[in-house]
Amino acid sequence: MPDFPRALTFDSGVTLVVTDLHGNWPLYKRYRELFLALYARGAVERLLFTGDLLHHTGPEEDDRSLEIVLDLMGLQELLPETIFVLLGNHELPHLYHVPLSKGDYLFTPRFEAALGAHRERVMAWLEGLPFYARTRAGVSLCHAGAFAEVATAGVMPQLLHWSHRALLMETAARLPLDLRPALREEVGRLLGVPYPLLAQTCFAVTDAGDPRYDDFLIGQLVAADPRFELLWSAFFTRNERQYGAAEYEALLTALLAQLSEGYTPQRVMVTGHLTCRNGYQVLAHDRQLRLASGVHAEPLTSCRYLLFDAGRPVARASELLAGVGNVLGEEP
Repeated sequence: MPDFPRALTFDSGVTLVVTDLHGNWPLYKRYRELFLALYARGAVERLLFTGDLLHHTGPEEDDRSLEIVLDLMGLQELLPETIFVLLGNHELPHLYHVPLSKGDYLFTPRFEAALGAHRERVMAWLEGLPFYARTRAGVSLCHAGAFAEVATAGVMPQLLHWSHRALLMETAARLPLDLRPALREEVGRLLGVPYPLLAQTCFAVTDAGDPRYDDFLIGQLVAADPRFELLWSAFFTRNERQYGAAEYEALLTALLAQLSEGYTPQRVMVTGHLTCRNGYQVLAHDRQLRLASGVHAEPLTSCRYLLFDAGRPVARASELLAGVGNVLGEEP
């Protein structure tokens, strides 16, 4: 079986799947308690988060993104090979120093400021997160879903062997230290905002002597790299809402075929990322299950998790619905 550093493989075991918590500690605590109770009874083998742990859009005191990350890191140390996290699109910008916003709301600075003494450890953890998971059941999981470039030769092998560090180091090497002052001025001129204000606003960097002072500059350059554009496409795809139902189904078929290489055919994809009425949605002619475990559930009281056996064959997404539950109001 091929070794894919950015893809997990589960041959057996009941898996609890949770999506998109976006800094919501009370919900995280409910899912954590549910998992630990089921795990203690031997009813579940692993917990898998499909990304977007970060970025609460409410008051700062309600954004507990860092606490969720640190708690998960601790759980992974306590229960090795039991707790798993996939990379989401809200984690991605912090790896590449690219500001992330929605409308007038800027997501990145709050988490950057909160990291403090935890920065090195947390960033190393984010850097190591896989992108995909595949199972003997024929169910694959990822954060966002299929994307335009997936059928292009060489794209999936590139993603499955991705190195964030290599791309960042190559980008930084293109920015010699002696040229950076002039480049900062040029970026500020082009964007109409002085560079010090850009660094502070986007990444909470207030000191020109901070090693992160040029992160915004590096991010501007890396964002123009075709390799990063591929990564962005894969993590920010909007599925059928972007491509239309027919085209998206073809893209999903291509993605599942790529993830089947050297392994059990993958027939169903489970994702989060987008809003779901009542907390879940079956799409792509029963080939994809979209879950909303947090803020993407409409209404929020309908937020859902998934329990499924990674070793039991699944032919259609609708077969997973028996394992879809609502954590709110349920006792572990």
